Amino acid sequence: MGSSKLRIFYFSPTGGGAAVANAVAKDGGELFDVTLPENRIIPPQICSADENLFVFPVYNRGVPEICAQYVRSLKGNGSFADVICIYGGVTKGKCLPQAAKLLSDCGFVPRKGACVPAPHCYCKRQINALTPERLDLIRDFMKGKVHLSPISSEKKCADLSVQRAMKRVTGRCIVDHSLCNGCGKCREVCPSGAADATSTDDALCILCGACVKKCPQGARRIKFYTPFPSLFVNANCKERKDEFFCFSDGGTR
Repeated sequence: MGSSKLRIFYFSPTGGGAAVANAVAKDGGELFDVTLPENRIIPPQICSADENLFVFPVYNRGVPEICAQYVRSLKGNGSFADVICIYGGVTKGKCLPQAAKLLSDCGFVPRKGACVPAPHCYCKRQINALTPERLDLIRDFMKGKVHLSPISSEKKCADLSVQRAMKRVTGRCIVDHSLCNGCGKCREVCPSGAADATSTDDALCILCGACVKKCPQGARRIKFYTPFPSLFVNANCKERKDEFFCFSDGGTR
């Protein structure tokens, strides 16, 4: 990384991105956890000499809209940006080209990226665990010790994922009031401000599963409108390999 300042931005409702970001930070860097709404209010100032790492989840084959909104609040000022996209072992879609276009549009210079599978919160099988060995490999990627395959940043790639449209046909987060004790843990971890102690605002909910995972009473779950989403995830979620790329049309000043 040289003597430049590294900022590590991560959005991690269910913990995969946080594990990756904290592993990278062992080699130096300032962490910016932008998962919760209050952490996205005041964007940091970025100068051209800085280096940046963005750790995004993949929702519906792309960058979540909530992450794109935060990136648009930043001014890259020509600084380098690396990307790590965390996906649930089903499909990574076009997450890296999409993230690269988003960052380029905001004044960053996309340099390299990685697609990293992690456990899927909708999958019955807990596979693609982020083991210490895998986290060390990601650290090597950041230090330039891993072979990179070229990938285009696809300037015409769509700005956002289809998450909002897909959510309308996927399902909603519901609360079992016979189990809920109103502790408010769901509200503390909700990245979109959708959850309160006893209900969920469907318009704000991004179906990330954070409240489901953190509820100590097991009172929350994602209710699918049809069996298809659950069947699709469980049929297609597989052990995947970490993949590392350099953007073939960026990375130089």
